[in-house]
Amino acid sequence: MAWRVGIDIGGTFTDLAALDLESGELYLHQVPSTPANLAEGAAAGLRALGERMPLDGIGFQAHGTTAGTNALIEGTGARTGLITTKGFRDLLEIARQQRPSLYDLGARKPRPLSPRRWRREVQERVRFDGAVMRPLDTAEVKRELAFLAEEGIESLAICFLHSYANPDHERVVRGLAESLLPGVYVTASSDLLPRFREYERLSTTVVNAYLGPLMNRYLNELGRMVAGAGIEGPPHIMQSNGGLVPLDTARGIPASTVLSGPAAGAAAAASVCAGLRLARAIAIDMGGTSTDVCLIERGLPTEGGLPTSASGREVGGYAVELPGVDVRCIGAGGGSLLWLDRGGLPQVGPSSAGAEPGPACYGRGGENPTLTDAFAVLGRLDSAGLLGGDMPLDPETARRAVGEKFGDALAMGPEEAALGAVKLVVSNVRRAVEGLTVAEGRDPREFSLVAGGGAGPLIACELASELGIQEVIVPGWPGNLSAYGLLASDLRRDWVATRLIPASSVHLGEVSDGFGVLEEAAKSWIAETRLPDVRWSLLRQVSARYVGQDYELQVPVPARELGEAELQGLVVAFHRTHEERYGYLLTEQPVEFVDLSVVAIGRVAHGGRRGEVGEPGRRRPRRRTRAIFVDESVRFHECAV
Repeated sequence: MAWRVGIDIGGTFTDLAALDLESGELYLHQVPSTPANLAEGAAAGLRALGERMPLDGIGFQAHGTTAGTNALIEGTGARTGLITTKGFRDLLEIARQQRPSLYDLGARKPRPLSPRRWRREVQERVRFDGAVMRPLDTAEVKRELAFLAEEGIESLAICFLHSYANPDHERVVRGLAESLLPGVYVTASSDLLPRFREYERLSTTVVNAYLGPLMNRYLNELGRMVAGAGIEGPPHIMQSNGGLVPLDTARGIPASTVLSGPAAGAAAAASVCAGLRLARAIAIDMGGTSTDVCLIERGLPTEGGLPTSASGREVGGYAVELPGVDVRCIGAGGGSLLWLDRGGLPQVGPSSAGAEPGPACYGRGGENPTLTDAFAVLGRLDSAGLLGGDMPLDPETARRAVGEKFGDALAMGPEEAALGAVKLVVSNVRRAVEGLTVAEGRDPREFSLVAGGGAGPLIACELASELGIQEVIVPGWPGNLSAYGLLASDLRRDWVATRLIPASSVHLGEVSDGFGVLEEAAKSWIAETRLPDVRWSLLRQVSARYVGQDYELQVPVPARELGEAELQGLVVAFHRTHEERYGYLLTEQPVEFVDLSVVAIGRVAHGGRRGEVGEPGRRRPRRRTRAIFVDESVRFHECAV
């Protein structure tokens, strides 16, 4: 017997999906998350799995995690220092000079992850073409490293101007830091993200350093827990790009996991769409803390077989420019608190009751009303409870919390206040969907809606009605959507480098050489992983733009050898993509390539999942009815369950 296991550790619940690769049997389970030690939630899920089958029968395991995301949002990362080019330490705060809210005079940017006192400058300067203007002052570097050591930093980021074109100075500092600061986690931008745009590269490097020590402690604990359970082989970690990497690789690039859970949900939604042959779908995954929204086109959350990267991606207000599936996250989930702002207007989230104490209806000491309590008041949740009855619910406690701490201030009864909270959440999710559709020239009425997460199906019909969507798909296992996505995911790692090259046959050699360097790095990593039974392939793509533009679009590169005809084909594909995205093209304007990237995809055995979606049009038998609060005029109505 060979099992593949996916474990998604969320803010409220830890979800587990296990697949027998031989029989196709799918086993699903959920346990409450353990915020004090997230790995313990995974251990509890594995113990439950161990009651069904020997854990040494697990051949492949994948984990999705919110550990990095939570640390970034909650500010619980490492004491992080920075070594940068003289004159550039304040770039971390200057950023793009954009205000979080244009008309809010009290709006504040998130605090820098590295305080100004720990951001140290040294003499060095490299030109955009890699030429050295000013040599690195190594004596000054040693003095600054000694200062940071006295300050007790736990992690160090290194980011020099134009190091993507010439990384030599960063590598010298990295070597000195590893020698003079034993035990300190070190990240150099040229190793992590050798791309132009200084602020984004700097911010991503600092985020990686900030998360490094915490994520390594978590991953080490996870590795020990898995080994202690008798499972051979280390776990694999889901990244923001929708692919898995071995545990050892994840230790070096923790910033790549900040959207780990949402990416797994996108992979699951894509699998559902592929099974139902849906060409276009909007997927929502509403869990206990947040709601993730993404688009599925051509059966995958991809363009040309590669996940789309969101330009200008921010997580918790911090720029993270590593490749990632374009998922929009909002702070609205089942555990989101219902509250009134200073103006007396009702709000839902982003603060959450979490797993401890959780919503009031959980009976674990929570007193403040949440969206889950609103669902309980409206009858949308069965009082028999969650987790197959292992977690009973108390609707009366929910009714009291919603009424006294939310409804009374609005001069509403508990049911009316609860329905208002649901409508507010639906409106918030609708805006996120419109940001991916209407704002980018897509009509949401042309899509189906896939509703996942424990709370997603509870708002799906109202959301579809507001968007004009005619078809709603609810998987048979919505609460385990992200864990199921881990079963459907392959290994993946990205390499990218900035190479400003005119898109002409004269420069064909530069393009080929650039891809050659990246492919050698990819092949070296594949050899180091030493993973059996994995079928590897390398995919290439370029980011291109019209000369003079400040943004670029990704274009897939043919797998065959790149010649003049293929190069011209890339230019034509760029024109076509630009017209699709922006409604016009400039065929007379010269095109240049900005970034070259290589993606290593490792296909692993997924097995045949038995009855994973169900036949379209098939209905489950009616079992009973329950009184559901419909609206203010109908109030409670007996509905089929």
